Amino acid sequence: MGPGFFDGGGAAVTDTTGTEVRWSPATRIGFRFGFCYFGLFGLACFVGLTPVLLAGAGIPLPWSSVAGLLEAVRPLIDRTASGVLGLRIESMQVGSDSAFQWTALFLMLVVSTVATAVWSVLDRRRDNYARLAAWLTLYLRFVLATAMFYFGMAKAIPTQMPFVLNRLVEPFGNFSPQGVLWSQVSISQPYQIALGSAELLAGVLLLIPRAVPAGALLAAIDMTQVFLLNMTYDIRLKTVSSMLLLMSLFLLAPYATRLAAVLFSDRAVPAASTRRLFTSGRANRIALVAQLLVGAMLFGVTAAQNWQQWARPVPELYGIYRVDGFSAEGYRRDPLLTDELQWRRVVFDRSFNLADPMRLTIQHMDDSFEEYGGTIDASRHFIDLNNYIELGTSRQTPVRVRLTYWWPGPDRLVIDADDYAGHRIHAWCTKVDPNSFPLVERGFSWVRETPYNR
Repeated sequence: MGPGFFDGGGAAVTDTTGTEVRWSPATRIGFRFGFCYFGLFGLACFVGLTPVLLAGAGIPLPWSSVAGLLEAVRPLIDRTASGVLGLRIESMQVGSDSAFQWTALFLMLVVSTVATAVWSVLDRRRDNYARLAAWLTLYLRFVLATAMFYFGMAKAIPTQMPFVLNRLVEPFGNFSPQGVLWSQVSISQPYQIALGSAELLAGVLLLIPRAVPAGALLAAIDMTQVFLLNMTYDIRLKTVSSMLLLMSLFLLAPYATRLAAVLFSDRAVPAASTRRLFTSGRANRIALVAQLLVGAMLFGVTAAQNWQQWARPVPELYGIYRVDGFSAEGYRRDPLLTDELQWRRVVFDRSFNLADPMRLTIQHMDDSFEEYGGTIDASRHFIDLNNYIELGTSRQTPVRVRLTYWWPGPDRLVIDADDYAGHRIHAWCTKVDPNSFPLVERGFSWVRETPYNR
């Protein structure tokens, strides 16, 4: 690691003698387009992530503040979606594969293409954009590093794909492709942490000017895997992962020739000469310190935001309960698979992505599920269900259902309700040990004589 490892450099735009070179027409056009397109996309990323970053810093910012900005472009996106793309805007979701986001990306593409054409005509005599490239590289480094911290921290502190108890009792055929992937990753916490650590490392390397090629390369590898999973498991982050992958490759482009020489030839590769942000050495040192401080702050607030979710207390009744008997209006009901009211299991779980501190899942006799967000009052033995959760989504509908509970004995639970789905119910339950499921109880072993692939 030479003395120039930490400097305020930007993109590699000079030859090995330090003399600025004339860029080819294709390089100049590609830079102009990348400046416009990734500049707009980076701005959209920061707007979408601002509430999350501020929440990590302890500064609550309601999503309505961001929604106000989106409303300003809603009419244009509505007209483009319906008139050009044949799509209907149902929401203003960003960071997903919503029609709103696809249309916004299409408009960015159109605007960037027109801007590139005009720029190319008006500025066709310029040799290169060395200084501007240094500043664009700085901007995109922080956009990409912030995204790597956001997604990586959610895996390193496993809140993106947490282990969910109700998956242990749900028939595999009911899973969506995304549910299969989420469950597969969540059951192996070390694997999930390793995935997140790779993304975090890419973000850290992107913050160090001389390590940008390594950070961009690692980010490209990470995002290639993520994009492949999003495409093959139909996860609604195809737009985000593809844009982050392209941004990684754009940052890596100035180093492509050198990287190819290292990997595919036996020639010595001299040190790269980089264009710094300022002509003054003192200004560049100050810029470097500022970059590292801002990077450390971004790392810290994303860690804090995810830790707030991870550190939520475990609910009082946490666990899986088998329903041994069920009555309605005082009459015990036979355990028939056609009984749409009767419960088969009740699951109390942690709530990672809901405002409510507890998630309650009810499994009916036909293996259908209901999910609620709510609270538990341990002193009065009340279970208040505040929101009905649409399965497979985070969409919630406010409800008001109160259950009461008491313990007749160890690992025994009785639940009553005066009005559940219009009925007065009584359920007596037995707690099930999660380690009784092979998925949980199977540990790690170096030596295994026979396969165990159930």
